[in-house]
Amino acid sequence: MLQELGIEEKREEVGTVPFFSTLGPELSEKLHSLKKGLGRVFSIEEIEEMRKKILKYYEKKGFYKAKVSYYFKGNILVFKIDEGKKAYIKEIVIIGNKELDEDEIEDVMETKERNIWKLRIHPRLEKEVLYEDIEKIRELYLNKGFFEVEIEDPKIELKNGEEYYIFIKIKEGPQYKLSGIEFKNNDLYTKDEILEKFKRELKIGDFYNGELIKKIKNEIVDKYTELGYLFTRVEDEKILDRENKLVKVVYNINKGSIYYVNFVNIYGNYESRDYVIRRELRFAPGDLFKRKSLFRSQARLYRLGFYNGIGFNPKFRDDNKLDVDVNVQERFTGQISVGAGYSQLTGLSFFASIKKGNFMGTGDTVSVSLTVGSQYRNNEVSYLHKWAFYKPLDLGFSLYDKYVDYGTFVSQKLGFSPSISMEFKEYYRTGVGLTLEKGNIKDVQPEVPYYIQKQSGPYDLYSLYWFINRNTVDNPILPTQGSDLTLNIKLGTGTRDFYKAYTSASFIIPDHLLWTDFIFSFKARYGLVRPISKEIPLDEYFFVGGDFTIRGFDYGMAGPYDEYLNPLGAENELILNYQISHPLIEKFLWGYVFVDQGRGFNSFNDLKGRIYTSYGFGLKIVTPMAPIDIYYGIVSNPPPRVGKSRFGFVLGTFF
Repeated sequence: MLQELGIEEKREEVGTVPFFSTLGPELSEKLHSLKKGLGRVFSIEEIEEMRKKILKYYEKKGFYKAKVSYYFKGNILVFKIDEGKKAYIKEIVIIGNKELDEDEIEDVMETKERNIWKLRIHPRLEKEVLYEDIEKIRELYLNKGFFEVEIEDPKIELKNGEEYYIFIKIKEGPQYKLSGIEFKNNDLYTKDEILEKFKRELKIGDFYNGELIKKIKNEIVDKYTELGYLFTRVEDEKILDRENKLVKVVYNINKGSIYYVNFVNIYGNYESRDYVIRRELRFAPGDLFKRKSLFRSQARLYRLGFYNGIGFNPKFRDDNKLDVDVNVQERFTGQISVGAGYSQLTGLSFFASIKKGNFMGTGDTVSVSLTVGSQYRNNEVSYLHKWAFYKPLDLGFSLYDKYVDYGTFVSQKLGFSPSISMEFKEYYRTGVGLTLEKGNIKDVQPEVPYYIQKQSGPYDLYSLYWFINRNTVDNPILPTQGSDLTLNIKLGTGTRDFYKAYTSASFIIPDHLLWTDFIFSFKARYGLVRPISKEIPLDEYFFVGGDFTIRGFDYGMAGPYDEYLNPLGAENELILNYQISHPLIEKFLWGYVFVDQGRGFNSFNDLKGRIYTSYGFGLKIVTPMAPIDIYYGIVSNPPPRVGKSRFGFVLGTFF
């Protein structure tokens, strides 16, 4: 209890100052700052403050009717406490509300009544919080246009010795309508330019909407800050016509001054070289300082995958200039893995891999992996060089040796794949790549489909691909907004030949309707592959079903499969993914629910029969190395003999 009262149990050292001495400023300050502990004289005001703290402590514990008095026993201060009986909030009664529903009012309150279904068994009463709730209710009514609302102080009644009944009486008054909107000192935008986003919502003559008025205010600030006026202030004045119950809103704009970037300083990059960060920034010395440039720079730096945290600290100088400190918190970008694994497709395998992003602080990525197993082998060396020739140009290559035993046949391949890509404009990237591959389909069993039997034997394959991508996603590890649009076209020739087209569109949408922390994600994919004059390589078919397509299915089982339940792949795929996410622990743990739909198919007539649907829930854990998804998916309409559900474990991101 002494800690609650803010009293140190140590006794204070006391003494007197000799009559011939004077206190210097340092000693005076020291004496003034001594802790308030035992062994000294307490003032009546301090004792009364302690008594209130005791009452407050008991109130938090549910003893609303506690009584505290005090007396002195010699030089001992004694507090006498009558705790009373512990009680909880049984019911909150709203009186006088006609236009607003009682549930809507109680939703804005932190004080809650008992509700067994919501696991509120014994909600406690805190008077201070209750009075704050009254102000929240008042704000709710003002936002709805009830400018004459009156709310009485709450009345609290204790019944049955342990049940609190809270009565809140409201006199709503008339609801005002919006008569007009005006702007003062708006010399850079027209009225229509500011209100462009709100044409559908904003109707003169409708009831006043405080949330909409706030959005318009924020829009004004956003527009002016984008022009470099970082300290724009906007006041919204409500002019009431009480006779006609109308309100006019006048926005008074004070745009302040504009600022230019002077110096850019980089901090926290113990591994990354300065130029790796500077080339991603969208502002430089001499540029007009814009908030949009900060957000875009932050998104570009996060997309590198090298940093856990990125912050900007502007420091203002004279003559409308400022220095910008860029503070980064680097994340672990190296991965070393040694061990064994097992999956339905690969069987038992042993692996060792080294992958280093931001290699030697240059922003490049190097990877070496070795995997050996009875059914699976995946050995690969790859390198990606960023910003070649000091241009937004990426050069890369991959050399691989792969072996997969599918049970009914074995696929073996050796290949080399160089690539080049270039960023153009701000959000766009395009590139081309070449693959030179020698392979062999062997140990083909009699029961495999005929089109696989036809591909038995060694082959040569030369393929060329081109892609274009537009990506505005803010953070690839934990995306909260933006979109990712891709078109990929591939052409192959050699022992086999094909042409292939693939397109995908992902949208990450934060909740700007109710302004909650929920994130809505949607992804659509369609692809097709066709032979030119020979056979389509097996690896170019679409295998729909599994961790990255339709969750709840085993790999490839949302498309064609044979009588032995081996996935065959399809010439077409159509996949739709819907997901709602919410942070459980900010920047570390997210929960989500999802619905996936789609199918791998060879003929569009197959779509008329059935589109597969799965649903489920999962957790995303953001680790220093990579995000991890753990989910459970249920297939609502599985095909014959295919499993109805499965747990999944994914290293990486789905959207």
